Amino acid sequence: MKPSILSIEKWRIAIVIFVMLIGSLLTDAWLISIALSLFGYIVWMYYKVYQFYTWIINGTSQNNVPDSDGIWDKINYKVLQDKNKSSDRKKRMNALLKRSQSILKGFPYAAIVLNQNNEVDWSNSKSSVLLNIVKNDRGQRINNLIRSPKLYKLLSANEDGSEIEIESPKDSSIQLVLKIIAIGVDSKLLIARDITQRNKTLEMRKSFISNASHELRTPLTVISGYLEMIKEDKNLPKSLSSPIDTSYEQTERMQNIIEDLLTLSRLESTDDIQDISTSINMEKVINHVCQDLNQAVTIEINTDEVIVGVETEIISLCTNLIQNAIFYTPKGTKIIVRWHADGSNKLCLDVQDFGKGIPNKHLAHLTERFYRADKGRSKEQGGTGLGLAIVSHIAQRHNAVLTIDSKVGSGSIFKVCFLVSN
Repeated sequence: MKPSILSIEKWRIAIVIFVMLIGSLLTDAWLISIALSLFGYIVWMYYKVYQFYTWIINGTSQNNVPDSDGIWDKINYKVLQDKNKSSDRKKRMNALLKRSQSILKGFPYAAIVLNQNNEVDWSNSKSSVLLNIVKNDRGQRINNLIRSPKLYKLLSANEDGSEIEIESPKDSSIQLVLKIIAIGVDSKLLIARDITQRNKTLEMRKSFISNASHELRTPLTVISGYLEMIKEDKNLPKSLSSPIDTSYEQTERMQNIIEDLLTLSRLESTDDIQDISTSINMEKVINHVCQDLNQAVTIEINTDEVIVGVETEIISLCTNLIQNAIFYTPKGTKIIVRWHADGSNKLCLDVQDFGKGIPNKHLAHLTERFYRADKGRSKEQGGTGLGLAIVSHIAQRHNAVLTIDSKVGSGSIFKVCFLVSN
């Protein structure tokens, strides 16, 4: 059985004491004997420390481990054990790094690893194609390589998952979407994806919807006109009265859908509203919109501050929000339209109803075209499913934010907040 470290060290100390006693008894010089014994023990310890130091600076090779026992043997073993663990860990990390780089090299998007100073640590081959970033750019700040105010804001915001759209610095005809993903405390991954074809497809879709809507408007107007004439004919047989009325209502609904599609197409095709912006008195706009409604609406004006924008679009925004509240609530439900200052340099329009509310699963989709949380109710009232999509586009064009807060059983609040113009 191998002796323990403690017993070895006890025997070693016992030998030193024994030598001191023998020396003292033989020479009768106690102090000299003690001093020489301690000096010998210290020299031996110094020699073991020197051996250990030499072994450490020479790389702690397993073939050159100093001969030792007791506590020194345990120290040498611990150093070797930690070294092997560190070596295994390093091998695993290198293997993981190689696999990660292999994955990113085959990535269909440009991928750039940035450090905490937004300097390029690594980039794949696609980065050269889309962003003109090559291996020699390692260590350079990304915003010095890609001159874009949007990218600077994206990096400054430091929000995981944030996206921007820019033109490729290598080819201005290529449209890119850039996304930041945090991959550690002091690292992030910048991904660039080519969306040129997607944007072209979206433009084609918008163009088709716009052209189709224009083409459909004229024949529908003619059909609606003839149906109205037939409907008012006193000699119309009673058996045809109901079908004609239904057909007329459906043509009116189709006309409303086409008008809303044309409105959306116009909003999407023009971005700059500066040249047609004016000061808008929201109290007058809200009163004007509400006076033509069949349902009573409570109006609360808590500020006389004005906003700057396109008046026809703001009227459309108010109309769609208020009509949306009417479409999705039972007849006679209380509706409040509130114009107020909301702090943080914002003016807000709230449209609040006390209907049955909207489940959370629908809230994120309400501004999508033709999306309805309550399909039957909206169709009964003549809704087109485009009202909130129009509101969202108008809000974006005016640098405003649309938020929706709803609780089942309590009602909903649709809020549009505008920044106060200085």
